[in-house]
Amino acid sequence: MTVENSQPVDQTNDPLKSVAAAMATAAEAVRDGASDAAAKVQQALPATSQFVSRFVYSSCYFASYGVVFPTMFVANYIPGGAPLASGLLDGANAANDLIHDMKEKAAARKAAQLEAKAAKAEGSTIVEEGVEALASA
Repeated sequence: MTVENSQPVDQTNDPLKSVAAAMATAAEAVRDGASDAAAKVQQALPATSQFVSRFVYSSCYFASYGVVFPTMFVANYIPGGAPLASGLLDGANAANDLIHDMKEKAAARKAAQLEAKAAKAEGSTIVEEGVEALASA
């Protein structure tokens, strides 16, 4: 004679299922929190970047103005200061030309990278078409 358990297992009060449900809920909350955090960072990044950029620009502007203006002022009132003023002007123009060249090179590199990505995407499309043609043959 076999003895059977007279009490049926209650599926709603199963501790393993409740733990599994709690773990699934926690995992979902972590995923949602991570995506919310990433969205907040994406929103805050442009504002922070703009603030830092403006701060650096203003700092450099005022520092250079604070150095160049008094120097030019003194150079214009000292007899024979014209070569000093000319040298400062030439240096400023050379720096401006250097920055312009650096921007052009950066733009050319970016354009080359975009072209390479486009060529790579086009090449992968051709390969996919070739694979499909071989598969259908």
